[in-house]
Amino acid sequence: MTKSKILGVVLAGGLSRRMEGGKKFLKKIDNTPIIDLVIKKVTNQVDELIINANENKNSYLKKFNVPIVPDIIKGFKGPLVGILSGMMWAKKQKRNFNYLATFPCDAPFFPEKLVKKLIDETKKNNFDIVIPRYKDQNHPVFGIWSLDLIDSLKKYLLDEDLKKIDTWIFRNKYKILNFKDLKYDPFFNINTVQELSKANSISSEFDI
Repeated sequence: MTKSKILGVVLAGGLSRRMEGGKKFLKKIDNTPIIDLVIKKVTNQVDELIINANENKNSYLKKFNVPIVPDIIKGFKGPLVGILSGMMWAKKQKRNFNYLATFPCDAPFFPEKLVKKLIDETKKNNFDIVIPRYKDQNHPVFGIWSLDLIDSLKKYLLDEDLKKIDTWIFRNKYKILNFKDLKYDPFFNINTVQELSKANSISSEFDI
């Protein structure tokens, strides 16, 4: 079986509206910025990595020494724009990427072998998209996305002017992969001060 070449994309293009000041990815869990925790865990799961952010002059993001790719559609229209921006960047590199693996910048507890589990699932029945689910909630900002979907996503975002992520996923050949038997939500994301406090409690209790 041919090995898939995967581009990791950390999605950090949002406005952090609910965090009451400052970028949420720079908030700290056990004295470490959230984005540092995310990137450390992503790096070993993908072939190359980029950060999707609309502030490519951000000195903090530059320290990771990876490309910072802004949204190709202005106006902060959600994660699908970040996914399309990553796909278009991947195509321009001409380095034979097959898939994107996406990770929100505010969710540091995802499994160490998440990408392997998702990519293995794509190959079972040639799925174009695989996203995780924990208990009764899908987490579509995490996912594996075939680069063959680039034209479909362009049409959805640019021609139809739509942005709802679930609606587009359900148009394609997708699989939702359940993660269970865990003591905490591995896809818990941090948008508010209260959620940041909860994340610190999870980190402390489970030593992650």
